[in-house]
Amino acid sequence: MAVKTTSRQTFDIEGIIREIDQRDIKVIVYFFSIDWEKYNPQKALKKAFPLALCVGASMIGGWSTKMSVTTGITVMSLSSAEVEDVFVSFHEGVKHDPVKAARAAISELKSKTNRHALNPNDYLGLIFFDGLCLGEVIMKEFSMEKSLNLPFIGGAAADELNFTKTMVGVNDRLSGDGLVAVILKMRIPFFFNHYVHYLPSDTVFTVTKSEIAKRIVWEIEGKPAADYYAHAAGVPDAAGLNAEIFTQNPLGVKIGDSIYVRSPNAVIEGGGLGFYCYIEAGTRVCLLRRGDIIADARNALRNAGAFLPGIQGILLFNCVLRYLELKETHKTDAFNSVFGAYPFIGFNTYGEELFTHHNQTLTAVFFGTPSVSEEADPYKTKRLFHYVDSKLRSLIFEIISRSELLNVTISYLHQSFEPISDHMKQSAGSFNKSTVELLSSFTRNYGDIESIDSGFRLITKEFGDSFSLTETLRETARKVSENLSAINNVTEITNVLGINAAIEAARAGSSGKGFTVVASEIRKHALTTKNAVETISKNIIVLINTINELSKKMDSIKTEADQAKQTVDNLVETNKHEISLINSVNENISTLDTSFKKYEGIKETLDRMIHQSNISKEDIEKMLIVYQDNVRKTGQT
Repeated sequence: MAVKTTSRQTFDIEGIIREIDQRDIKVIVYFFSIDWEKYNPQKALKKAFPLALCVGASMIGGWSTKMSVTTGITVMSLSSAEVEDVFVSFHEGVKHDPVKAARAAISELKSKTNRHALNPNDYLGLIFFDGLCLGEVIMKEFSMEKSLNLPFIGGAAADELNFTKTMVGVNDRLSGDGLVAVILKMRIPFFFNHYVHYLPSDTVFTVTKSEIAKRIVWEIEGKPAADYYAHAAGVPDAAGLNAEIFTQNPLGVKIGDSIYVRSPNAVIEGGGLGFYCYIEAGTRVCLLRRGDIIADARNALRNAGAFLPGIQGILLFNCVLRYLELKETHKTDAFNSVFGAYPFIGFNTYGEELFTHHNQTLTAVFFGTPSVSEEADPYKTKRLFHYVDSKLRSLIFEIISRSELLNVTISYLHQSFEPISDHMKQSAGSFNKSTVELLSSFTRNYGDIESIDSGFRLITKEFGDSFSLTETLRETARKVSENLSAINNVTEITNVLGINAAIEAARAGSSGKGFTVVASEIRKHALTTKNAVETISKNIIVLINTINELSKKMDSIKTEADQAKQTVDNLVETNKHEISLINSVNENISTLDTSFKKYEGIKETLDRMIHQSNISKEDIEKMLIVYQDNVRKTGQT
């Protein structure tokens, strides 16, 4: 049994199965062009090898012992002679929440391996995920997990540079939004590393503003990133930037003799630069220059040979930008032939994984041959130191980014605090003066309002008195009207009596002539009285109607006066509240003034923090140099 590989550029599942078939297959790894989804390669492989774990990812071009593959599929099988045990976790949702998916996968793997003493010499992690998600945070979760003390190496799935759909496969499933992580307990030794053929230049600068969720850098050294980068790359301005400039001038962070690449890919409206990997604000980077990609590949192979008794298989995860460079320089076959002496497969990725998320990098795992004797593997200690060294470098990469971020943030605060505080002091003084004037105005207004309120109280009293007089007048008019009515009744009776007296005088003849005159006068008086009463009654009715109208108008005026008084009452209460608020604001301003007096102490603290953050970075770099010397000495013994 051994590591077996094959590849095809046309669909031929029978030929693939035949060439990778062997006894007791434990794992099948495959990479396929996105347009091969229609062939369901995952189902065909799982059907052919139902007891094996099948994992894969979509690619943009691949590599194999036979040839470099433009479109098609590359496949590897590992048997029980190479792999003792397999643990797998698959989760979806990486586009929406990559951290949640990563933590779910980590939790599942921890549960499945909880009875195993994981160590980096015997356990190897493979990881593949959707190439359109934020893979940096996925790798950070895996690298920072203390319980998974092993390397995870792999790549982000790709498509044909459409950036629309990338896929990962596990057993008979394919997903365009997935993460598959595998832990292999190996029976054979293995070695891993990452390789960069770009060289650092003396052009160094600091990213000062970025948007990591979108992989955008907005400012470098406080200036628009696109223009700053263009000048550094030898281009007049951002308008001259293109894919060729980006590919030939990536940025990098140098840790010891390792380089962590961050490649730009687009000018973003507003002066920003888009990247294939995010860069945190505060990261100090250098401009990189292209080296020899073929020489770098040969160095990778020699490097692996120094850590293994022999090589029997290779998995490669190559950046799509390196692939485009190889095509541009017509070196794809030369690159493939560097590794062609061994069974190997690989694919070109949208991100290469090893402790962190790389780009414009080659990550690789080399499967070694068993030791020829029963003695302990003479390379084992060396490989263990290599694991610790690689992990340490990746952590220092994170620490330095954080240290620089802290440094930049504190410096920014330090620079910004003084003008802000001066402005706030001026504003506070102006506001304090304004509030004093406003308070004075409110106090004056408050006195005026109280006078108005007193006036309204007087008006209300006068209205009350007027209403009382009106009611008295109305009552008097009513009584007069009643008396006139009584007089009118008496007049009517008198008139009737006069008529009767005249009738009786006529009957009496000459003896009643004198009484007739009296009766006539009585009737004339009654008539005059009646006319007078009618006139007075009419006037009284007019007077009563006038009083009623006046009463209605006074009712209306009283209602309006009551409403005005209520408004004034509310205004009085409001002004009391406003005055209270202003007094409270003045108290707060006094407190703020006290805080400003402590500003010099804050500045001193910031100065100390800046000094300490710089010291921390220098100490880390010195620690790395000492540690590397120890590693080299250990390797020589």
